Amino acid sequence: MLLTGETNYLEYEFSRDVTFLPNMNVLEHQVSPRFLSLHLPYKWFPMSHIKRGGKIVHVTRNPKDTYVSYYHHAVEGLQYGLNTGSMTWNDFFDQCLITKNLLFGSWFDYEKEMSLAKKSNKNIYTIHYELLKKDPEKEIDGLSKFLGVCSNEQLVKDIAVKCQFQTFKSNLQNREVHPDISEMVANMQTKVPNVYRKGIVGDWKNYFTVAQNELFEEMYEKEMDGYAVKVIY
Repeated sequence: MLLTGETNYLEYEFSRDVTFLPNMNVLEHQVSPRFLSLHLPYKWFPMSHIKRGGKIVHVTRNPKDTYVSYYHHAVEGLQYGLNTGSMTWNDFFDQCLITKNLLFGSWFDYEKEMSLAKKSNKNIYTIHYELLKKDPEKEIDGLSKFLGVCSNEQLVKDIAVKCQFQTFKSNLQNREVHPDISEMVANMQTKVPNVYRKGIVGDWKNYFTVAQNELFEEMYEKEMDGYAVKVIY
């Protein structure tokens, strides 16, 4: 919306997620400036993009809520065929979270790598999900300045309204499922996944037991020692 200067929802282009990009030719047909979403670690980013000063928007969320969200993605079949439908939260915590045995890697490894990258690359802009929920207009305005696009107070306000979690969720639920998603779901022999669940901050408190939280805090201190990573709960 900031790039187009309009508040219309774009028709979801599955190819914007690099995870599902069929081939590089798809990118040639996208209008510049192009934007892509990805789960890749920084070391796998296109070096040409980094060298020419291409902008990178780093979206982050506190690790506890992130792992709860990941758990629900797993049990709803979003992890691309993994047999996790019957996995309980306790199973996930013990078998995946603590062991860091996760598709796309762990939150810790990703954030540590991004923290180091930001020391030398000034074209990385971090957006905290929690701050975006708290003051969307301020965060959207900051992103606009980073991208170097023209915006005004009314546009920022309108974007904030259109991008509220429940508004966006309702909009997507009323749309037809993208054919590429339908094909993936059919191959997985599962239901159409519910990508957008609650979108709240602090849902981890409904899942982590006291013992699990203490164990996680110990893990966090060990993993993130020496890294300047800001976390907001």
